[in-house]
Amino acid sequence: MERERESDPASESAREPDPNRSSAWPLVAALGIVAAEAGVLFGLVVIAVAGVLAVGASFAAMLHEAGYAATPWRPLRLIGAVVAVASAAVWLAVAPAVTPTALVDAAATDGVAVRAAVVVGAAALLILAGFAGPVVSSRGRTGGRNLEH
Repeated sequence: MERERESDPASESAREPDPNRSSAWPLVAALGIVAAEAGVLFGLVVIAVAGVLAVGASFAAMLHEAGYAATPWRPLRLIGAVVAVASAAVWLAVAPAVTPTALVDAAATDGVAVRAAVVVGAAALLILAGFAGPVVSSRGRTGGRNLEH
């Protein structure tokens, strides 16, 4: 019976995913939420950005893995846009006026505005990754080096 389970790696990759297998993405999402919250709360820019990136990427991967999206790239762009709009709304709400100078001044002096600006930057990275991902992944399939072997 054990020998029936052993097979070559080529046939393993062609199999359907096992419905009884659990995904690692929820754990990554949970850790990303904690990192994003801690980074925003304590003003740790790198931790906040890494947390937002982990949350966005894991949510996009979960949507792809569950079959709701053909690739993770479009959901990644959508999640990035939603996060960017929400954090930009917070930034605009705490700024004294909606002018570039007022927004920069608010980000320089108001703790909430600077944290919102950091999250906007992280969301921009999610959107950028959502646009760069298909280009990079298609190069690997169409004639570049095969990174899997």
